Amino acid sequence: MNMLKKVTILLALTLLLTCIGGSACQAEILPAHGEGQIGYQAVVLCESLTVRQGRSSGSRAVKTLYFGDTFIVQECWDGWADCFLSDDCDEGPAGWVNADYILVNPTWYRTDEATPVFAWNDTMASRVALLSKGTVLPIVKDDGDWLIVSLRGAVGWIYKNEADRLAAGTEKMIRSISGLETAELVTPRGTFTLMEEQGLKWIEENFSIAQPCGATACPFDATLTLFLADRREITLYMATDGCSVFRTEDGSYFAYGDRNEALRLYDSTSVIGETFWGLFGITASYEGIY
Repeated sequence: MNMLKKVTILLALTLLLTCIGGSACQAEILPAHGEGQIGYQAVVLCESLTVRQGRSSGSRAVKTLYFGDTFIVQECWDGWADCFLSDDCDEGPAGWVNADYILVNPTWYRTDEATPVFAWNDTMASRVALLSKGTVLPIVKDDGDWLIVSLRGAVGWIYKNEADRLAAGTEKMIRSISGLETAELVTPRGTFTLMEEQGLKWIEENFSIAQPCGATACPFDATLTLFLADRREITLYMATDGCSVFRTEDGSYFAYGDRNEALRLYDSTSVIGETFWGLFGITASYEGIY
């Protein structure tokens, strides 16, 4: 299932103004929920959206959803997405919705202060909205220094603050982890070098999909330096208690690996961290890596 490629987003039609109220906190980009037990979270972008019994505009209407409503999508067929209103697999889908009017697996932006929204990506452009502190909006597109967010009747542009821009640059660096030639791990036990192709490929696949996460009290006593074919070097600080988390040089935290897969197969995310250390011949224990 490649749902994200199948679902199209209608940018210019009626969109969501503000869908979730949040508590006052530091402005941040909240990661997408990812795949759940049934499928992916989706949000309605238009004023109202009819859930139909079949994949046709002429099919019987069974329910109406409104802008900002969230539900679960498992798959799409011919421009229609199935609509689950509950995480309970036994309940089955409520019906089908037109996939042009939804956003699947959205990321969200939460403001920490009154935030202007511009008509286009220019701070001299006219303001189309002023968001109050603690507002949470779905992000339609991350466009470098700017975010395109959903607004009722249009889309708007938010200029990222300095912290957001730094975080975006760090995430871009993580997504670019590929073409590894060598990985060097410096630990209290000594220095370990990984050059084996399969192990390097594992790091590429599991680190490039790392998701931002909150600060953690894990110990970070090991330094991992990745040497890429394009001559870049990326330095990461690894949690040394078996957790699959690393810290970047700017103080951001990321959880690496497919955590949903680990939960399904092992009922624990620690297996991902243990696999990483195993690449260097280090075995984790109940007390931690050391």
